[in-house]
Amino acid sequence: MHIKLRRGRALLYRSAWVPRGAQGNSNGYTRQVYVGSIAADATIVPAELLGRLVGDELNFLEERICKPARDRIADQAREAARRERDPAWRVAEATRLVDEAIERSAAQPLAAVTVTRLRETLDRLRVAGDQPKPRTTPVTDQLADALSAVRAATQAVAGGRYGKAPAEQVRNTRTYRMWAELFELVQGESETSLLRALQAKGFVKKRGG
Repeated sequence: MHIKLRRGRALLYRSAWVPRGAQGNSNGYTRQVYVGSIAADATIVPAELLGRLVGDELNFLEERICKPARDRIADQAREAARRERDPAWRVAEATRLVDEAIERSAAQPLAAVTVTRLRETLDRLRVAGDQPKPRTTPVTDQLADALSAVRAATQAVAGGRYGKAPAEQVRNTRTYRMWAELFELVQGESETSLLRALQAKGFVKKRGG
């Protein structure tokens, strides 16, 4: 049996001997008889083709088409499983993104809390030769985070991140609306403001008190 590959399919031909004198020929010769076709990446021989095969032709197809296809699928599955377990390529991709962030942070500095969280995350990576560390819940200081965020916002505004206010209708700008919301959250009269929460716990005295 012979195989000719065409457009993702394996065309199967069987050699047949035509003896001298048959069909008026003066010499014997071999001709190729088309048997059928199978997908070039087939993992099994389709049922409609089985009935056309004779002798060792089934074994021939198994060795030339089906077994290599099954081996490729198994190799791909093993590689996918290995990649899923491998942390190295994820760290490489994260490093690439951090490098991009470093370049952009010159124009738009990051909040200190963001960098702190990144460092805490890196500390949890297991390094070859290290002893496993007990997993602990990181302690978060929300007031410190807020201070860092406000400092970063101040630097961004001063550095021109938000440009300059228009001559009119400043209160309609997104920057002013965010400032008004921030002001209300920090020291507004609402019961949900930070000021009211601190007063309730005795850290800040109420006005007139």
